[in-house]
Amino acid sequence: MTQEWSQQIVDRVGKEVRRARTAASPPLSGQALSDRTAELGHPISRAVISDLETGRRRGLDVADLIVLAAALQIAPVQLLFPDLPRGPVDVLPERPHESHDAVRWFAGESGLFASSPGWQTGEGEAVPVWTRQDFAPELDRVTLTRQWLKAIHSMRSARIHMRSAISARETPDQLEALEVIYEEARERAQRLGQQMSDLGLDPGEEHPRA
Repeated sequence: MTQEWSQQIVDRVGKEVRRARTAASPPLSGQALSDRTAELGHPISRAVISDLETGRRRGLDVADLIVLAAALQIAPVQLLFPDLPRGPVDVLPERPHESHDAVRWFAGESGLFASSPGWQTGEGEAVPVWTRQDFAPELDRVTLTRQWLKAIHSMRSARIHMRSAISARETPDQLEALEVIYEEARERAQRLGQQMSDLGLDPGEEHPRA
């Protein structure tokens, strides 16, 4: 089952590479796509691309996946889960999801669905319930980084609006409201930055007070 599922991934990528290559404007030949991968510093031969597209390829390197996506100018996750939005796909062996949910999980936006016993009918029959799993908070760097970037964006946006309000000579109440929004975003960014540091992440030189 695992080998079959693994090969399904490779075949799915190959079909999407072919579809995207021929749907490009103008369409790309296999050689043109190969040339693009070489320009990106990780050459993939025309023969390898052909084997991938026709289902003869038995495996796929992560590096090849990334470079092929870059050469096609699409997101790597689209090669993995191309049947958007609702096409069914086994994210894990015998774990079907709609493609948009698979993309969200791969991008770190939400967890996968998992079956639990749920509840029982009046006859005592167990009815499974599908619930979305959470990412492990002590390991999840993606969600934390996304929240931090959102806070930084909110802080910068509030700062820009404050400057515009000052130039336009808005009322003190309007300026005060913008200051509150800025301070809340700054404090949130600072708190999340500390959480990132606790996980061994480096938020860089962006300072919440800047």
